[in-house]
Amino acid sequence: MKRTLLSLLVSSVLLHPLVAQAQASPSDEEGATPATRQLDTVNVTGSLIPRAQIEGPSPVTTITAEEIEAQGFTTVFDALRSLPMANGSVQDSQGTGFYTPGAKTVSLFGLDPSYTLTLLNGRPLNSYPLAYNGNTSIVDIANIPLGMVERIDVLTGGQSSVYGSSAVAGVINIVLKDKVEGTHFRYRAGGYSDGGGSSQRFIFSSGHSFGNLDLSYGLEYTKQKPIFASDRSYIDSVNDSPTGPQDPSRTFLRMQMSPNGYIDPGQATCAPLSYLFGGSTTYAHRNAAGTGYYCGSPDNVGTATLYNKSEDVNATTFLRYHLSETTELYSDILFSFGRPTYSGGSPFWNKTFYNQTTGNYEQWQRIYAPEEVGMDAKDQRVYTRSWNITAGARGGLGDTGFDYDVYVNRSSTDVTRKSTDFLARGGIDDYYLGPQLGTVNGYEAYAPNLDVLYQPLTRAQYDQFSGTNRAASSASRTGVTALVTNTSLFGMPAGDVGFAMILQGTREKFFNQSADPNAAVLFRGQTAGTSAEGQRDLYAVGAELQVPIFDTFSANLSGRYDKYSLQGGGGNGKATWKLGLEYRPIDSLLLRGSYATAFRSPDMFYLYSRESSGYTTNVDTFLCRSAGYTSENFDECPQASLSVLSSSTGNRDLKDITAETFTYGVVWSALDNALNLSLDYNSVKIENEVSILGTDSILATEANCRLGTSENGDVAFDINSPTCRQVLAQVQRLPATDPLNPNGVSKVFSYPINLAKQRQTGIQASGDYRWSAGRAGDFGVTAGYYRPLKHELQQQEGDPVYDMLCCGYSNELQYRATLGVNWNIGAFSTNVYGVRNARTWNATGEERNIGPWTTWNATLNYRINKLASVLLTANNLTNERPPVDSTNGNWPYYDQGVYNAFGRSMFVELSLDFQ
Repeated sequence: MKRTLLSLLVSSVLLHPLVAQAQASPSDEEGATPATRQLDTVNVTGSLIPRAQIEGPSPVTTITAEEIEAQGFTTVFDALRSLPMANGSVQDSQGTGFYTPGAKTVSLFGLDPSYTLTLLNGRPLNSYPLAYNGNTSIVDIANIPLGMVERIDVLTGGQSSVYGSSAVAGVINIVLKDKVEGTHFRYRAGGYSDGGGSSQRFIFSSGHSFGNLDLSYGLEYTKQKPIFASDRSYIDSVNDSPTGPQDPSRTFLRMQMSPNGYIDPGQATCAPLSYLFGGSTTYAHRNAAGTGYYCGSPDNVGTATLYNKSEDVNATTFLRYHLSETTELYSDILFSFGRPTYSGGSPFWNKTFYNQTTGNYEQWQRIYAPEEVGMDAKDQRVYTRSWNITAGARGGLGDTGFDYDVYVNRSSTDVTRKSTDFLARGGIDDYYLGPQLGTVNGYEAYAPNLDVLYQPLTRAQYDQFSGTNRAASSASRTGVTALVTNTSLFGMPAGDVGFAMILQGTREKFFNQSADPNAAVLFRGQTAGTSAEGQRDLYAVGAELQVPIFDTFSANLSGRYDKYSLQGGGGNGKATWKLGLEYRPIDSLLLRGSYATAFRSPDMFYLYSRESSGYTTNVDTFLCRSAGYTSENFDECPQASLSVLSSSTGNRDLKDITAETFTYGVVWSALDNALNLSLDYNSVKIENEVSILGTDSILATEANCRLGTSENGDVAFDINSPTCRQVLAQVQRLPATDPLNPNGVSKVFSYPINLAKQRQTGIQASGDYRWSAGRAGDFGVTAGYYRPLKHELQQQEGDPVYDMLCCGYSNELQYRATLGVNWNIGAFSTNVYGVRNARTWNATGEERNIGPWTTWNATLNYRINKLASVLLTANNLTNERPPVDSTNGNWPYYDQGVYNAFGRSMFVELSLDFQ
């Protein structure tokens, strides 16, 4: 494919950050401007001023489309997730019990994903309508069409002085191909060697010129089948627990309450049910206080999905109309539709009531097998529609040396989430218990027919007793931007001063509804879920200067002021600035550093969340630890699977989260830029961080406060400390006289406040070496590394400072290293790319002895002729499983934020290119 001068320049500079210096002519006169300053300029991530050199005062990592393909990645998320600095734990499709299993994001430096600003073609994307972790806004990268990606830039360090809010840990800029020549077809198919997950992908792209009009467009369609836990023999049963076989799940249970004890159904009752869950249902016994005999299966966990079933369509259109040689009108359009489907496991029913026939308080429970209701009975579907539309004009302002870019951009996402839940009326309760006969001590009274409990349900009955819980959410960002630049505002002895100024006006809208507004009435055990709605306006002005102080030394200074106005009154404003320095004592060596202030405006969810509540299944950590249980055997505690009502509200008085970042490092190029090495240090200090603890965290902290120490004894807690006083007020407990759950948790309250601060430091390094071996072909080696040095968190002033790299607090890797080797010869090219994740802490937080975990991808590309090529890809070539944690007794028995159980995948792709 032919390339324009601009694309050639971008490609060459990306491969060789200091190629311009290396090409300086030895005949240049002393004191003349170095050859690098004579190169045509291009737009680079992190600066408003076009510049000749990609490497600047802050570290930037670039992954080109060719590199993504060669390294075997099949999605934008996979490519970004493998980067060394993306070392933080994140939720993906394995987390079906989390809030956003249909979305994908990454964590830089182990910080929350919301501290990373994600751009598409240099413009901020709208937030995802559903709240990450139930309370944080993220940008979803699941529906970015990989086939239309030209490159991805990852710029680390504070960038709020250029881009505004959220650019604290760094910026991810996904650049799409806006100029396509010819017509291209690509078809890929493959699957996983351990079963499940087969997929197909079709990509079409084309471009044409009609006089002064350039048109490029593309279409990408992907169909993905799910991976179930039952497809992985090492996690398809609770008998796979590394802590030893566990008691089968209580798929048929009748339990007497106060005093607690299972009511023995007898082996003869369980025998006819043995065919359920693949023939694994048996007459079982739990040997713990308050338990006994029941009918159960160890294999019900196998019905949960690990990899989403999905169907995705992405379409792009790029229009360029050239009014003159220097002025053009342009429009970029991206449409995405995704339909991920996932399941957290089998449908579940239980009820605590007063049995009028026996005169006892009882609890009945059922977990429904696929033989009864099918594998899809508890599927949740997330229909996602996204638009990103830009229209603008850019060009030069006569002979003034100024260039302008004025555009309108709108990005939006609409999400409809559908789940299947039991109806509140005329449904499952009536089937099992019959009509309600009043109440006793606040508990509903019934006279049920016992025989019904031990009868399998049919799919027709399940459909009759359930309905679709539908919730719609949306988020949008609409803005107008005017940018003026001049790469030669005026001359100085060392060169020209570059200048840029930007004006922006943006309106953000947010509507979140996690459940049907009438869910509390329509469905049993449901509430209206989380709900938030609001809008805010942003007005921003910024400027940037690039100043050559000496021939070898330059400075970049940028500043910006952002003003937010909230719907209904109120708001906040924040000024940020950044100073970057570059020193090149010789052409091949760059010394660089930067200091920046940054901020993150409070999430719309934090600001506008209505009082909302929902039921979660939690461990009453205080009662369980008080009874002598530990995290290794919490599942044996009678208070281990409580249904807790969690309530939260927003806070419109939240302040901006503020940050200071600092980077310094060195870049060295040698051997005519065949060898490139870089080493950088980063520091991030965050204050006024908004914190809202989840129910599990609140209950765990409450237990620490009441008992005076953490479970492992590493941290002492003062019950009179600010955090303990706050947490104790957030947990509402039943009275000691409650007949069923004395002193048990009845409700947990939470709300966001500015209280926490963090400090994170680390080092990142990269290198690549490329050489030609003549007839033996061309070779290349690339390597990357990131290691956090410090990560501390303090919830409130006066509280303990937690080491987030230690023990049970750590959710990030001690280091991540990557290594790639490629070989090109004739029509063949092959690449091997490995990612090594450091050891992680075990489930008890006592030792860092899990792993390390190393996976390798391999690709082989053969160019058949000018028209066709074929690509073979194998990811996780050695089929590495998650490392075994002998202390983790919680299914699936590994950290899903770091590891996955997908296994080896293999794909074949055919490409046709028509010029």
